[in-house]
Amino acid sequence: MKKIPPDAVLRPSPKGWELWRFPQKGAPMQDADASVKNASSAKHLVLALPTRSLLAVPLWISPHGVPLEIAEMELSSRHILRKGAAVEALPILQENGRSLVLAVASVDDDAALEYFSKAHGFELPARLIDPAGADVVIWREWEFLCFAFYRDAVCVFFGATGDKVPDAGFCSLVARSSLRLQSENVLTKAPQRLRVIGDFSYEDKVLLGEVMKAEWDHVDKLTVPVLPEPACNPAPPAAREFMQKRGNLKRLASFAMIAVVVYTLILLVVAADLLVHRIQIHRLDSELQSLEASASSSESLVNDWKKFRPAMDPTVFAIDQLAAVAAEIPGEKVRLTQYTSDNGRLTIAGEAADVSQAYEFAERVKKAPLMQDYDWTSRQPQLVGRNKVRFEMEGTHPDAKTAEE
Repeated sequence: MKKIPPDAVLRPSPKGWELWRFPQKGAPMQDADASVKNASSAKHLVLALPTRSLLAVPLWISPHGVPLEIAEMELSSRHILRKGAAVEALPILQENGRSLVLAVASVDDDAALEYFSKAHGFELPARLIDPAGADVVIWREWEFLCFAFYRDAVCVFFGATGDKVPDAGFCSLVARSSLRLQSENVLTKAPQRLRVIGDFSYEDKVLLGEVMKAEWDHVDKLTVPVLPEPACNPAPPAAREFMQKRGNLKRLASFAMIAVVVYTLILLVVAADLLVHRIQIHRLDSELQSLEASASSSESLVNDWKKFRPAMDPTVFAIDQLAAVAAEIPGEKVRLTQYTSDNGRLTIAGEAADVSQAYEFAERVKKAPLMQDYDWTSRQPQLVGRNKVRFEMEGTHPDAKTAEE
């Protein structure tokens, strides 16, 4: 699936939320209003979770292991994983046959809950900050202090406290974190540069520099968010539920769209088939109308021919038929007693001296030139006296009228 670049980033700042727009053309711009309504107008919103709702632990693991599974087991074994927290493992680097990953556990934060349903991705605030060459960065979220350590401009650890000013306790926490990261080889050297972002007094900045034994610089406010690669997605539990529901709705919408497309294609095929049949029917109707005139004329000629045919066609003229039948009488011992011609039907009856003469006569009639178009049927000859056999045969012409006609 093609990755969609973010078009907006929502992150915590010293005074609340900041909403940054990332147009396809032009420089990023900060929105004057970071309300839920404005955030929901983004097509692909990335939400930076409050640092106070995150727990970060850098881990060295085998490059053949599954980072997420190892991260979950490690945090659970240390008893620092809160109930219901979601875990994400972010790869940092590979060195000397092992991999450094940043295990991040996230929990729901009341300040971010209303934005969960609008977000399409999640990030870590420390990863959105450009350290500008610094090894340690300190900033505020809702007036509370946060800090992060960087190795080659990549965040390797971060944290948040409930302190509002960098007092001795806060400075000690940052210093101890630095020593622990060095001892675990997460940092290869002591931090050399410190960047302080936001409203800090000169004395606070000097104190931080002395404790960290590092040179420091200061910027008045958080700069434009930097979109890191590779992106991570440390979504807290409630946010994951929203993302799962959104994914289910997208899949359902995809299936519905596919069904609509298939149904539309079926309708188009049926419509095309109906159109083809309609065109064929119209063409056949046109041909039928063009043939009606000639068919009517032909039918009239056929009817006229049927009327005059008995008087003109020898094959159906009764006198010619009788002459043809009489010509086939084999001798004086065969005589005709009945000859009837009615609308293409002939009935011939007679008497013969014996059965063989009756059959001979019938066969000769059937083969006569004027009689070959008739369909003949013959009854069994009957003996009616001494040396006398009565026979009868019927012939039907193909043009004979039926009783209904």
